[in-house]
Amino acid sequence: MHRLYIPAPPLAAFVRCFWYWEGAPRPHARERLMPNGEAALVINLRDDEMCLYEADHLDRYTSCGVAGLTGPRTGCFAIDTASQDRVIGIEFQPGGTFPFFREPASEIANQSAPLDCLWGAAAGEVREQLLAAPSVDAMFLILERTLLRQRVRPLDLHPAIGFARAHICRAPHIATVAGVVNRIGLSQRRFIELFRDQIGLPPKAFCRVRRFQRVLESVHRKAGVNWARVALDGGYYDQAHFIHDFQAFSGMTPAAYLARATEHLNHVPMA
Repeated sequence: MHRLYIPAPPLAAFVRCFWYWEGAPRPHARERLMPNGEAALVINLRDDEMCLYEADHLDRYTSCGVAGLTGPRTGCFAIDTASQDRVIGIEFQPGGTFPFFREPASEIANQSAPLDCLWGAAAGEVREQLLAAPSVDAMFLILERTLLRQRVRPLDLHPAIGFARAHICRAPHIATVAGVVNRIGLSQRRFIELFRDQIGLPPKAFCRVRRFQRVLESVHRKAGVNWARVALDGGYYDQAHFIHDFQAFSGMTPAAYLARATEHLNHVPMA
């Protein structure tokens, strides 16, 4: 069972979706997850510990216990599929964690943390409520209410950051930090500081990650891809620049990604 729930405004500006997954163990032991510049909250509804591994060093990992927050990333990581057979979570919009956690988004960037380290006793309470819920729809309502109850800031980003987020996400292949700064009335230093606090990543890194995501969307599960055209349309200097960036974010070549792609854009099976 795979279910999605998209909240209404104003929460929709911060939460891309609530999701639920329940299914038999997959044939591969681990999956490589691609970076997208967004944070995610995951709660395991089994008692298995959730571990996040360095994709190319599987002996190195971070434990999130049975509930954790993964910050926006600029590199891939790996998860165990065996510990993900009944899970529920929140996929945040870029900067979506800012109203709900006291810590600036930059403090969790490229990291993961157990939810109880961030929310204290509320983390255990929401998991118990989810386990007792009579339906998936009831679970989504619990998560939605919990987020609103945990809110520590207004449901709003700084206007300049809201503008920059929208501008970069709309056209990451042509957006530049200098171009954004010229339109918002802040110094570049102040803009970068605010952007990191609220979105998590520096604006240049965020733009590169979103450009990478745009490429994934354009080639996902397609045959006969013209990589030179993809590089050009993606805003890269040349094909070598494109391949270098792709490998930096994914840990694999574009052709290798395409050969192993599943129905899930950012999940790639590992042997």
